[in-house]
Amino acid sequence: MDWLYTLSKPFRERRWRNARNLSVANIPWYGWLKAKRIGVLFNASINRKDLQALRDVVQSLKLQHKSVTLCGWTGQMRPKNVLYNGRQLIFIDDFSWKGVAESGNALEFIQTEFDIIVTLNRGEDLPLDELASKTAAGIRVVSEGEEDFYDFCMRPGTDDYRVYFSNLSEWLQKINPNS
Repeated sequence: MDWLYTLSKPFRERRWRNARNLSVANIPWYGWLKAKRIGVLFNASINRKDLQALRDVVQSLKLQHKSVTLCGWTGQMRPKNVLYNGRQLIFIDDFSWKGVAESGNALEFIQTEFDIIVTLNRGEDLPLDELASKTAAGIRVVSEGEEDFYDFCMRPGTDDYRVYFSNLSEWLQKINPNS
């Protein structure tokens, strides 16, 4: 089955590139203080230490009564004969040959409504924009590139995710809720 995913790579990547031009499903923004569900999309294949750093951010946001869903792109097939523990990574075989999320954590992510979606990485060969555009959210934030369908772009001034999310929460407190 790996050969099918190798052959369909151009189809998937074309779809993921075009995700920047899609319309998105928005839900009302009730403000940072009432925000409970946060979705974080990132590229886990760049730096393996990012997952642990983001887990630390999740713990600090839990203290603020926020529920955070991490969704990291591995760029690989799901390992065979390995017990998969956790719901924080997405794999190539979570998508159909056309690049549509059809199973696993990718499908679970787009079926969830989030108050905020934060996309930390972008790229033409990444499905993160596709997932962010298909998921209903109050506010979408991107940390690099153009805004496209995102509500705003907040570039990180540091490599420390705790500082980034602390600064992001300050900005989100300034955005007035929908009436």
